[in-house]
Amino acid sequence: MGDIKKDTIKGVKWSAVEKFSVQGVTFLVGLVMARLLTPSDFGVIGMLSIFLAVSQTFIDSGFSNALIRKIDRTDMDCSTAFYFNVVIGITVYILLCLFSPYIADFYNMPILKNVTRVLALTLFLNSLTVVQVAILTIKVDFKSQARVSLASSIVSGFIGIYLAYKGWGVWALVYQQILRSFINVILLWASAKWIPLLAFSWVSFRDLFSYGSKLLLSGLLHTFYLNVTNLVIGKLYSPKDLGFFERGQQLGKLRAVRLKTACL
Repeated sequence: MGDIKKDTIKGVKWSAVEKFSVQGVTFLVGLVMARLLTPSDFGVIGMLSIFLAVSQTFIDSGFSNALIRKIDRTDMDCSTAFYFNVVIGITVYILLCLFSPYIADFYNMPILKNVTRVLALTLFLNSLTVVQVAILTIKVDFKSQARVSLASSIVSGFIGIYLAYKGWGVWALVYQQILRSFINVILLWASAKWIPLLAFSWVSFRDLFSYGSKLLLSGLLHTFYLNVTNLVIGKLYSPKDLGFFERGQQLGKLRAVRLKTACL
């Protein structure tokens, strides 16, 4: 009992360290890139936040939490969740590619068509790591998760700064996010040390979905609530205005994480 309590406390502390360090690195990288890019570049990415966030919610579909709460989970359960997440990741990527012209028309920003199609690749990459994150969480191994997040943030941040310095504009932000997701895939697979079986079980799927689907609706509502402001500002105002709003939001998140970390 004592070991469980000790591991839990350690896990909570590492989780706080992860959030604070990653937010800090992201903020510092953002400061440098803000000197090299325009607020409109940040605003273009902000316009897509609600579409990407809602898609990411579908990718998880609550399966991660379903795996974590299941006591008698098996490799078959994990493999089933993995393949389902990958299929959803591919599906939402295709849908965003198909709807990208309409998103560009909605905001009257032609560049969003290509930006959406490229940036949506992060959704597929993220679908490859949902089970790995769940496995590390089950092991209360937040230390590895913190290291992965920090490493991917630092490396992708330096690359993003370099591309911004070379005049890539909004594409510096796009490729920074793609690189971050790609590094996450490599490091999380190495940390979790788990390989999916070449099998899929409908029994496992129904069991996981019965729990995960209950979280999906609440997750969608929460995600929409958090990102609807970007949608409204992006539609009614300029990308520059949304860019300033995004930078302010990031500063607020960093302060909130600092307060939580200080409490621990």
